[in-house]
Amino acid sequence: MPTSIQYSIDKADRIRFINEGWLQFACQNAGGHLNRAYVIGKSLWDFIEGENLSETYGLIFKAVRTTHQAALFKFRCDSSACRRYFQLTVSPLQEDELMLSTHLIRQISRDTVLLLDPDVQRGEQVLSTCSWCIKACLPNDEWVELEEAVNRLDLLGGGVVPRLQHGLCLDCQVKIETELKNLK
Repeated sequence: MPTSIQYSIDKADRIRFINEGWLQFACQNAGGHLNRAYVIGKSLWDFIEGENLSETYGLIFKAVRTTHQAALFKFRCDSSACRRYFQLTVSPLQEDELMLSTHLIRQISRDTVLLLDPDVQRGEQVLSTCSWCIKACLPNDEWVELEEAVNRLDLLGGGVVPRLQHGLCLDCQVKIETELKNLK
């Protein structure tokens, strides 16, 4: 696991740079095809799923570019075998470019969560998960830990693993907006 994952974007949000940690993390998480030749020059928005997630990143970028201050966020990016806690720093560079630096804070092993295995075959059912805290959204709009959602929805009882759709839960959205308000 790389300790530092970095990439920069230009003022039009095109990816300009990715470090070795970024490439290593991509390879370890079923993104081996995301090499420099494929990624550099492409819009970051080509790689972000979910409307509210795109809007939130847009707000973060606008706030950092406007205030010329770095913004710091904590988030999770779990694998099937561990919980991973990260810190993201979005820093201003010259000419409205931004540097995004992600650092692993801690990693906790756990029993494998088949739902997060990128190699498992998926069915038609879709489960929304928060891209910041990894909670899953139940049909009643309650956000719960992923393992709890698997049990409560009996997601694996039918033998078909649902597709994951990335989004942002209200709690994380409020935390992000609060952090952005503190930038001045």
